[in-house]
Parts: sequence; structure tokens; C-alpha cells
Amino acid sequence: MSTVRMTLSALAAALLSGCTATQVTPLQSASDHMCIEENPKVQVSDFVPVLQEGFARHGIETQLYAKIPREQCAYVVTYTARRSWDMAPYLSTAEIVILGPRRQTLAKANYHLRGKGGLSLMKWQGTKSKIDPVIDELLSGAQLSVAAPASSQADASDESRRSLDDELRELQKQNLGYEDYQRAYRKLLLEHQGSY
Repeated sequence: MSTVRMTLSALAAALLSGCTATQVTPLQSASDHMCIEENPKVQVSDFVPVLQEGFARHGIETQLYAKIPREQCAYVVTYTARRSWDMAPYLSTAEIVILGPRRQTLAKANYHLRGKGGLSLMKWQGTKSKIDPVIDELLSGAQLSVAAPASSQADASDESRRSLDDELRELQKQNLGYEDYQRAYRKLLLEHQGSY
């Protein structure tokens, strides 16, 4: 009889707690400036602000674009987020992907409520409380290279900007491995930082 009670108690606890599944491939290295590609299909209104705030907490400045200006954005963040409904809508799944200069996947994070959260009251927690830990796991160990500040870029002369853009295009044409590309990219940014 006590075995049956223990089993029922364990089952009830599992139903009430729900199960959150996260799978994260952490970012190793990147720039401290990234572009977020807007996903108009996402109806979780506070997802992008939570995403931007989370990246800023790890020293990464982000800008949101409906259409990514590829020549200006070496690192791009894409995302999806879906809601489920149980008396009220709540975030049930999300994915964040960071793409590198050659559009290769550098890091990825998935958040998923198993069974849409079951009977757990935790499923109605806000986006921030659900996604902040995922962002922290995604970015906490990343080595960041410093890009020129946006304000400095805005004041840059057209000639300096054109020169950097040309050099970046040339760099992208080279058949470099990821690490070699990163080193060359950082070197270019440092060389041009003084001219901004």
C-alpha cells in the first residue's frame, strides 16, 4: 500500500511541476555587436525585448532589423517562439540561433515545456523568467571581440567605412577556416577602429 501511495505522490508531483526541457550549444566566441532578424510570425510581444536585455547583460549590443543588412551584420541572431493556451496564453517553446560571418551556426538554444507544462502553475511565468536562464547558459562563456561603437560608426567618414567594407568583402571571399577568419576579422576591426 505504501508503494502505491509513493508512486501516486511521485506522479502527482511530476504533473504539478511540469517538465522544462532546454538544450543549449553555448557560444564560444563572437563580436560584441549582433543583429537580430525580426520574426513577424512570433506573437510573444515581449520576446525580443527580453532577448535584447539578456544579450546586453552579457556585453552584446543588438539591433533589430526587418531585413538584415548583410554587409553590416557579421553576426546574426534568429529566433522563434510559440505560445500555448490554458485559460491564458503562455510561452511554451522558443529557439535562439546565433549565426556567424559565413552564416554558420555558432550557438543554439531550445526551450520547451514538455506536455505544454502539464498542471504546473510555473507554465504561466513570464517570458523573462523562462528565457533569461537560457540566454545565460547560451552566452556566459563567450569570448567577445570588441567592434567599433555604434556612435563612432555613425560619425565615420564614408571613405573609412567604404575601405573597411571593401576589406571585409575581400576577407569573406577567402577560403579561411573559422578560427583564421575570426583572427583576420578582429584584426581588421582593430585596424579600422582608430580611423572612426
